[in-house]
Amino acid sequence: MKDENGAVANLGLSLMPMADLTIEDTWFMAGMKGTGSNTIVARDVFVPSHRFLPYPPAFEGHYRSEFAGESLYRVALVPVTVLILIGSQLGVAQSALEHTIAAASKRGVTHTNYDKQRDSTGFQILVADAAMKIETAKLHAFRAADDLDRASQGGRHPNLVERARVRTDTALVAKYCRESVELLVSAHGTSSLADANRMQRLWRDAHVASHHAITEWQVNLEIYGKALLGVEPNITPLI
Repeated sequence: MKDENGAVANLGLSLMPMADLTIEDTWFMAGMKGTGSNTIVARDVFVPSHRFLPYPPAFEGHYRSEFAGESLYRVALVPVTVLILIGSQLGVAQSALEHTIAAASKRGVTHTNYDKQRDSTGFQILVADAAMKIETAKLHAFRAADDLDRASQGGRHPNLVERARVRTDTALVAKYCRESVELLVSAHGTSSLADANRMQRLWRDAHVASHHAITEWQVNLEIYGKALLGVEPNITPLI
């Protein structure tokens, strides 16, 4: 929203009909090519106040909703908005694991005596390492979701430390999904990066998705560290 001088007075979410908007084709990335993550442009669109959700109160758990009695409509906005980013990343990592395991009895280890990858100790270690990263990622993802559900069901907005931990849990999931796919590409072999091999698409998608600004690992470590130590101000209001 802007004041009478045209300066930004408030930031938030606006609900607008697509008929009032245009889409610019701007998504030219190495991965996630099928997401349609293009730019939505609004020019001279009027948004009535009842279709605008200001960020400051929303970040504290105050929303425009007729369903305040339902826990889903009380869930902490920023943490759940971050958390929804990693479901697909878990799926990409799991798909890469399943693809690598399925091919392990049909592929050898080039320039070795192994006719089947599955018989190689080195291959076994890489696959196990990747699998454990995926399993650990799932544990952190479900812990974050459970934390948000419990708070919402109890009618309580999570405190700063709790919200920061959900962000950091989510960042760890993204990090481990990316690292697991890297391990599986190494295990599966150089052909993982061939255009005809679905592993190269999974590899590209994992890298692009996991590098979303809000799940960058070092950023979330700083956010969580400041929250744990009570250092103010934190580096972002998006907690």
